[in-house]
Amino acid sequence: MEKVNRKLTKKLFYFLAFLAAIRPSFDIFSQYEFRIWPDLPAININTVLGGLVFLVGIVFVIKNLRQISKNPLVYPILLFLGLSFLSIFYSIGALESAKEFIRISSIFLLYFIFYRLIQDEKDFNFLVKAIFISYLIPAFFAIFQFFFQRGLPDDFGGFNRIYGTFAHPNPFAFYTFFILAIAFSFLLVKKEETKSWLKDNPYLWAVFALALFLLATYTRTALASFFIFIVIFGLFKYKRVLLAAVGFFILGYLFSDVLRQRIWELAAFDPYGSVVWRLRLWKDMIPVALWRPWFGSGLNTFEKLTEFYRGFKLGSLEAHNDFLKTFVENGLIGLAAYFLLIFGTISRLVKIFKKAPANRKILALGILSVFTVLFIISFFDNVLRVTALQWNLWLLIAAWLKINLPGTGLSSTPSANGKK
Repeated sequence: MEKVNRKLTKKLFYFLAFLAAIRPSFDIFSQYEFRIWPDLPAININTVLGGLVFLVGIVFVIKNLRQISKNPLVYPILLFLGLSFLSIFYSIGALESAKEFIRISSIFLLYFIFYRLIQDEKDFNFLVKAIFISYLIPAFFAIFQFFFQRGLPDDFGGFNRIYGTFAHPNPFAFYTFFILAIAFSFLLVKKEETKSWLKDNPYLWAVFALALFLLATYTRTALASFFIFIVIFGLFKYKRVLLAAVGFFILGYLFSDVLRQRIWELAAFDPYGSVVWRLRLWKDMIPVALWRPWFGSGLNTFEKLTEFYRGFKLGSLEAHNDFLKTFVENGLIGLAAYFLLIFGTISRLVKIFKKAPANRKILALGILSVFTVLFIISFFDNVLRVTALQWNLWLLIAAWLKINLPGTGLSSTPSANGKK
């Protein structure tokens, strides 16, 4: 019976890892909705994938409730999800809130499942490989868009932004940053093993290519994310890496008219630029949040409120600030629960970093930095809305917490080669 259960859990592990790996390739299909029945709400392929993960996750949690109750972060997650679920019943858009609840739940259900399914270092390395593989198809389309000028034309700058298989360059840029940051961490791990940047180190070329992809998105918040990530590494250990990143940035500034234009728009507070637009939106929507300050207006209602309060003429309806969005939709109570979850995760990652042996410090710092940077950038963009990123980020967090949990025996160093 035990052998059967192990086989079933292994199949579930591979199946869900496969879904997470293909999710970035399907992101663009969120724009194409269909109806199974005329009277039913419109859905898309990503709704189906999310619903499948949600159903599998609910069944898994019910069957493994006692074990899952011992998972790290279980109470902050349940508090945030519980408040999100309750918001459906008082939401100004109950159907949209219910759909968003399923989407958000799928993220944390994957976390619960993978924390239980990860058994050894081999599973962790397999998951990291799956995350890297998830970028291959988006990268192929990004290359095509770059060389054939088939990216998304900028409204004012007259340049094209690559977006891979994502619905917009911004979510593609954040996913690129995530993959780049993990690849960069393994690059440094491999460098420590071989004492060389070039010898048997395929991550060097991967990092170089990913950095070019990130630049070609022209997403300033994602570029800032990687710069902050490098600064953290530079301050802790690799000062030469920080200097190299600064040099790379200067070269990009000198030789790219588009990058220079994007930076000057930011520095000069262009009245028609996205920075000033964000500030105006936030200023307008904070009073709206105070209409229902404690529990908010319900999940996924920010755009509905923005449309009502500001209309379409003043720009995009999206918050571009996950915390303002959470405040409007879940109120101060929901925002506090979300902060509790974020800081609880950072606290555990810091503890792992502090206790990590020398040969594990680099990866510990890399994962801590990725999560922290995404938290910071969430103040300026829609990071929580990037489902493909959130799925794979929380899979990685689950696996990393599991192999570093005291008493499991899973304390050997993950190899840059994917071997123990």
